[in-house]
Amino acid sequence: MNIKYIVAALLVVSSASTAMAQTTGTQKFKVVVPANVQITAPSNVVITHDQTEADQSFPAQQWIVRGNTLAGCAVSFSTNTAFIHTVDTSFKRDAQLGLALNTKTGPATWTVSQASDTTNYVGSDEVATVVASSNGVGRGTFDLSMKFVTNGFGSFAAGDYETTVTGTVTAN
Repeated sequence: MNIKYIVAALLVVSSASTAMAQTTGTQKFKVVVPANVQITAPSNVVITHDQTEADQSFPAQQWIVRGNTLAGCAVSFSTNTAFIHTVDTSFKRDAQLGLALNTKTGPATWTVSQASDTTNYVGSDEVATVVASSNGVGRGTFDLSMKFVTNGFGSFAAGDYETTVTGTVTAN
């Protein structure tokens, strides 16, 4: 056999095995989910006093709290003041807050650690605060209740009384 044919045959065999070899490739797909804690407040609400001695209750207001951090989050709801007359600020009435978990979504367990609090404007305490927290990822819908503490109808001026509640959420 001629050496030319042997070299040519070896080249053909070498090329054939290379052409038939199988190769693979990989590609990763990744989604980056940023850490996020968020609170959504409902719209402002107005009631008219029924002119009795009873404390005036607002309908429960639903606040939505979301937290996707593995350690969970803490949320607080606080009045900025007691109820204050919008024209003559010397007239005040106490505000009473209440907090309850309505619904939850996700694996987190929500705990209400401070379910109610009342201002005491006579004692210079105009902040009422209620508090809850979660131990993981989840969303909670909270019912925030508010009462205007009447304490002697006719002993305070007619007009509008206001307070503001601020909801604050932080990651644990």
